[in-house]
Amino acid sequence: MKVRNRNLDPERIADFESFRSGILELMVKNSPLQNVLNEIVLGIQTLNQAMICSIILIQDSKIKIGAAPTLPKEYNDAIEGVSVGPEVGSCGTAAYTGKRVIVSDIDKSPLWRNYKEIALKVGLLSCWSEPIRTHDELVVGTFAIYHREIASPSEFDIFIISETADLVSIAIEKSITSSKLTESESRFRDFFEKNSSVILIIEPTTGNIINANESAVSFYGYPHDTIIQMNIEDINVMNHDDSKTERMLVLNENKSFFTFTHKLANGETKQVEVYSTPIESNSRPLLFSIIHDVTERKIAEEKVNALLSEKEMILHEVHHRIKNNMTILNNLLQLQASSNENEEVRNCLKEATSRIKTMSVLYDKLYTRKDANGLQINEYLEPLAKEIISIFPYPVHLNLSISDFKLTSDQLRAIGIITNELLTNSLKYSRNAENKLEIQIKVWQEKDYFYLLISDNGNGFNFELANAENQGFGLSLVTMLIKQIHGDLSFNGDNRTEYKIKFPIQI
Repeated sequence: MKVRNRNLDPERIADFESFRSGILELMVKNSPLQNVLNEIVLGIQTLNQAMICSIILIQDSKIKIGAAPTLPKEYNDAIEGVSVGPEVGSCGTAAYTGKRVIVSDIDKSPLWRNYKEIALKVGLLSCWSEPIRTHDELVVGTFAIYHREIASPSEFDIFIISETADLVSIAIEKSITSSKLTESESRFRDFFEKNSSVILIIEPTTGNIINANESAVSFYGYPHDTIIQMNIEDINVMNHDDSKTERMLVLNENKSFFTFTHKLANGETKQVEVYSTPIESNSRPLLFSIIHDVTERKIAEEKVNALLSEKEMILHEVHHRIKNNMTILNNLLQLQASSNENEEVRNCLKEATSRIKTMSVLYDKLYTRKDANGLQINEYLEPLAKEIISIFPYPVHLNLSISDFKLTSDQLRAIGIITNELLTNSLKYSRNAENKLEIQIKVWQEKDYFYLLISDNGNGFNFELANAENQGFGLSLVTMLIKQIHGDLSFNGDNRTEYKIKFPIQI
């Protein structure tokens, strides 16, 4: 309310305040806006019977009659739908400029030249109009006072027109807020009642169920009147204190997702996932909880986990048996080699033993791991390389640089045999009297590929000649395995021996 002039008649001010109180009471009772606007117009006219009042609303910059119960219908029909502008009578101009417009003589006012004919016809001779503004200063209408005589407003009249415009603004904004609230409540009610998900509204401190939708009634098997008299702990089999602690976590917005066991009316239990969020209702916090029945999914997950555990157990057992069989085969070949007098046969048997040892190391690693499907490559190649070097009775400087990414058992098996063949070749053929043998093994990853580099400080050789059909099984095996796991080989054998192999990580 604006500051009032203390010189105004206290009795007339009291009458206006009594009128205002009656209008505010209507608003509190959520009376329809049309009723409130009509009561405002009629109430002001009761305060001064010489006045004829109207409330104009502005929609899309056009005049819409809000309340004008005592203005002639002919006049109302004439101004309905007229666009606001700088010379559109008192109301159209006030709405356009956002300023109060006082016209004491409609017949002589330039603002009325296009509309005075209809005004004078119905006996309207003066019009004072005040813009109606929202709290953010948007003009949404005007409040007007007409007289059937040429008249200028008194100080009290200015007070009346200004205060009444403010009162209309309150009524309009209250109506807009109420409409939005009603619409929001309607949407929420539809969402709540018609939602196919199970929804409960719970009082967090006590655990009382405030409301339940039809899906909840169907799921839990209790009538609606019964379930809204229950406590969530009648349904949730969790310990009382733990259940309350969980609800408080939601209230404090520290947690929103839970897994519970809920008991139905027939005694059956269901595994449920609960998504809860705090909401405000009548100035008190409540929990809006959406419940999903995941019983079948949990049963399926348990079966899958059991099958996976069984698979892992079987894989471990398979790897263990393969390793044991390879150990037996390795011992038999070693025994055969030691008892054979032919040097060439002994060397062939030792090479076969080395290849078997390569796979035996892999299966030993797979057997001792929880994940029997794969292995970090550094956990396999480092001990394998040292194992191969230990077979040869002379010193070797081994330089290892192996990254720690994971490969499948099939990939590792091929990489192990390739490493065995190339490392054995270096140990057999690259040693010379001038230099101590140095061997480098490097493995690294770049994007979707990994690289294996094996090199030594020997004299090198011609790979194409060495890989001819009559030049050795080992290099032919290497070439075959590289193709098998979709790798590419580059070779340098000028002053030293260097193999660089590129493999895709996923085959």
